[in-house]
Amino acid sequence: MGVPERFVTEYPDRCRRLLDMLEGPAREADMIGSFALLVASAAFNIPYARMVESKHPLGRPEAPLHRAIKGLKRQRFEKAEFWNGAGPSFFRYAKIVTSAEDSFGWQDADGNHPLLSTESKDANTVLRTIRNALAHGNVVYLDKNGHETPGNRLMYLAFLSEHDNGDGYRVVIFDEESFLAFLKAWIDWMQTFPLDRKFQFAVAAE
Repeated sequence: MGVPERFVTEYPDRCRRLLDMLEGPAREADMIGSFALLVASAAFNIPYARMVESKHPLGRPEAPLHRAIKGLKRQRFEKAEFWNGAGPSFFRYAKIVTSAEDSFGWQDADGNHPLLSTESKDANTVLRTIRNALAHGNVVYLDKNGHETPGNRLMYLAFLSEHDNGDGYRVVIFDEESFLAFLKAWIDWMQTFPLDRKFQFAVAAE
């Protein structure tokens, strides 16, 4: 396979093809959650970092895609355009005001566990939370009760990122199927942006 002309979209597309090839075996092994994390670390984190960092060492972001990602600040995550009307079957966002290390004691400002949160948030904030959690290893496997209990069946993936003011943690929670659906929707959305010839992150040598 040749050098991609446009890394920020062609690389995720290649990841999507690998996802489609390997999803079946991952399901047979009952490892969809771990499989989704494997895909996310590559197909989401790498191109997202390139598109939101204006001073990225490999060049400035492509203007149309960069504007579209910034525009997600005005859209609720559950209704963001990349879902194409589908939306996640299970998703929660909350701010934890208790210790992030103790999932049994997680509480938001109202004293509720994040699984019971009804708070909504813009898509840009949710994406940054996922990105930061993946980049720093702040991912927690939760059972059906929302606790990190070794040996119990994985039901949810929790992504933690320290709040901007250092007071508590943002947490984003999906069930494993919804997180995999998010990755597919995100990759497909990125393919809808045509190439801006002024911005190419990876090109074949002339």
